[in-house]
Amino acid sequence: RKRRTPPSPQEMVHPASSRVGSSVLLRTHEAPAAKVRRTAPSDAVVAAVDPQGRLVCVAHLDSLQLFAAEEPLAPRALTPTGVVRSVCFSRCGGVLLSGGDDKAVRAWDVTADAAAAPIGTWTHHKKIGCVAFAPLPAGGETSLLGLWADKFGEVFAFDVRCPSAAPLLKLGHLSPVSHLAFTPGGGELLRAGREEPVHPSVSSRVSETGELVTADREGHVRASRWPSADIIERYYLTHTSPVEVVLPLAALPLLLTAAGSGAEVCLWRCDGAERLWKRSAAELLRLLRHAAPLGPDGDAPPPAPPPAPSPVAASASAGSEAAEGSACGEGAVLRCACELAASRLLYLGFDSERTLHALEGAEAAEAELRPRPGLALELRSPPLALQSPVQGRLFALCEFELLCFALGEGGRLAPSASFRLSELPPPSVSSAVAADGDEEGEE
Repeated sequence: RKRRTPPSPQEMVHPASSRVGSSVLLRTHEAPAAKVRRTAPSDAVVAAVDPQGRLVCVAHLDSLQLFAAEEPLAPRALTPTGVVRSVCFSRCGGVLLSGGDDKAVRAWDVTADAAAAPIGTWTHHKKIGCVAFAPLPAGGETSLLGLWADKFGEVFAFDVRCPSAAPLLKLGHLSPVSHLAFTPGGGELLRAGREEPVHPSVSSRVSETGELVTADREGHVRASRWPSADIIERYYLTHTSPVEVVLPLAALPLLLTAAGSGAEVCLWRCDGAERLWKRSAAELLRLLRHAAPLGPDGDAPPPAPPPAPSPVAASASAGSEAAEGSACGEGAVLRCACELAASRLLYLGFDSERTLHALEGAEAAEAELRPRPGLALELRSPPLALQSPVQGRLFALCEFELLCFALGEGGRLAPSASFRLSELPPPSVSSAVAADGDEEGEE
């Protein structure tokens, strides 16, 4: 045992100090140092496209604008009161949900010609991390159920058409919830306009409204029964860091998840949470560039080691190490993903990569994704977000630019429209808010 030593004169002068081992920690009354606020690229700009492909919403910090996807009109500005973290359109496309750091969720009627006040506002006691609309059951087209997840890890459901009704707590995580997504249910498959019969492996897994897939800041991904969200169906356990992508596929019974650090990109079977493969974002990018098959875990051939350079060549290439590392995919992060269910195509967008890489889904019995380099799309800058409405068009949000691609001859996507977003100011450190909350206790 260590013998307790008498308090030092300094401790007697400062009774608020505490002793840890042999070191003394003094509590002073000096002003705390200013905290550094971090802003990730995905927090700077968020976007959503209504299911009919008529309107596009782009949110940049406290700016919220609506664009007409088919007409070159000036954007309509909505007026939130804080930084917007998430936006989502209803299934019919007539209502827009927004939520963010002002601890409020707002519903906007986007069918009106002029920008009006929100049709409903729900004030919460925590910052809002993401919003979503719940799928409609059979015969429930008259109802409109919205969801929000806060920075405390709780998910609430509320009736959009009745702002006076109290929200209902549906489930909770132990850390802030970052994603809300639904696996396609039976009604959703019918509304998607599928002409071919649904494969038995798909029809056996879907309910009328699907399942709710949630992810939190610790990397925990799980599927809950809907609408009984307190019943957890399964966990998808691999990630140990915040998740950047959570995408349930509609054409195949698969779920794609990716860590924001780039350490893991995983493909799962939705039924039993079986992990089909796990790759780092850099390894996945190299496989896509070479059109290599994405087999099960351990089937990907390791990259061949480069030959040892001579001293002269090593000194000559010292200044281009960063560019070479980028070309090899080192430090890559899967930033966004989007599915074109009618064509069974999946597009992936990587950080610092201007190419949208395409994957094609195999038959439902195999449930595989195969690279399709011939369908890749070239952009002017790396994508920040990808969205696809039901009609099969693809919207890519880049730095100060929104691009629209439509299916052309041969099933290939071709550019159909573009919008310049130069009026949106770049994010600044002073106005940005940390992704994990501001000061302690402010989440």
